[in-house]
Amino acid sequence: MTMKMNTAQSGNGSSRYLPGETRAYAHRWFFTAACIYAALIIPLTLLARHGFGPAVLSVPTGHAFEMLFGLAPALIAGYLLGPMPARRLVWFLCFWLLARIAGLIAPFAWPALVFNALFVILFARQLLPRLWAAKKWRNRSLVPLLGLICAITIAVILAGRLDEYLLHRYLIDESVQLFALLMLFIGGRMLAPAAAGEFYRQGMELGARVQPNIEASLIITIAAAYLLAPVAVPFSGMLLILCGVLAGIRLFRWQLWHCLARPDLICLGLGYGWLALGLILLGWAKLDGGSHFSTAVHAITVGALGTLATNVIVRVTLLHVKQYPSRIPQIVIMTGFMSIAAVTRMAADFSNYRETLLIIAASGWSIAFLFALHVLLTSRTAPQVKPTQNPSTNS
Repeated sequence: MTMKMNTAQSGNGSSRYLPGETRAYAHRWFFTAACIYAALIIPLTLLARHGFGPAVLSVPTGHAFEMLFGLAPALIAGYLLGPMPARRLVWFLCFWLLARIAGLIAPFAWPALVFNALFVILFARQLLPRLWAAKKWRNRSLVPLLGLICAITIAVILAGRLDEYLLHRYLIDESVQLFALLMLFIGGRMLAPAAAGEFYRQGMELGARVQPNIEASLIITIAAAYLLAPVAVPFSGMLLILCGVLAGIRLFRWQLWHCLARPDLICLGLGYGWLALGLILLGWAKLDGGSHFSTAVHAITVGALGTLATNVIVRVTLLHVKQYPSRIPQIVIMTGFMSIAAVTRMAADFSNYRETLLIIAASGWSIAFLFALHVLLTSRTAPQVKPTQNPSTNS
């Protein structure tokens, strides 16, 4: 990974390759790692199902853990950590990488537990105090949400190590709601100001921006659905359906049909739409006794997470180097491949051509992340700005 060195170190040729106390951007490092990992993990999962890949990926919970607690934390770290000393960032990335390698080799062994724990502890220690300084409770709600995700990362591995496989699967299945809430929050905070800016450019005004009442309702509703899941599954399902409807209303009020000249906003809106649909389907699956649970989960993890992740990676990267995402045609192509991946993965649950559809879905997913990786790497040649704040705050 390349990084900008300070003036004092610029005279030493060898120091260019030794990360010290210089400032480095977390989104460059973690987004690059996430793109490479995402492009590889799904094809590896398909190979594992036929006996040619890591055995843990052939098990649904193993695949789900790496998607939710392997890939997603790298995306979160890239988006939220911001600039920091390069030496510290190297530790973050090393622990994340070692956790992924250990988990693929022996998912419940001590190395997997230790490296995952070290990563989430460092992550929480670095980020949570900063988020707690926010004035509004809606912003502070990220602290218990991220803290719970970090704790569940360790709990899932411990449950597997203690042979508590029912608890192991339950924790993974229900954690989908937590990641959905995180996407609702971050996606809304990114879409609202961007849409308002486009309205202003057209001489109009967008009245419904962050929509704090709906955002507060989303936070409370998903939190209640998560807490009630062990004791009142049908009620938890109804709350998730309500949450999906609220997310759909919020998306509708952004009036993105006025932003057709901004494909980057339309693509972000599509990811948010997948999230609303996925929550409705997840709630319905709970009401239906778990039927088609996998289909609902993939609407969230492939449709929403995949679309929002690739678009956020490209958007944050380009804004960081003062380029405009609306001028990058790769965004539409990338989002198209991810939409194909989501539709074919969901359709595979109902088709006689399941294996073919799974291959198409895996290919679409990997191609989309390779497009995002291409934008990341080509942006390295653009002039860089001084690291003064988290690039996500400007998005």
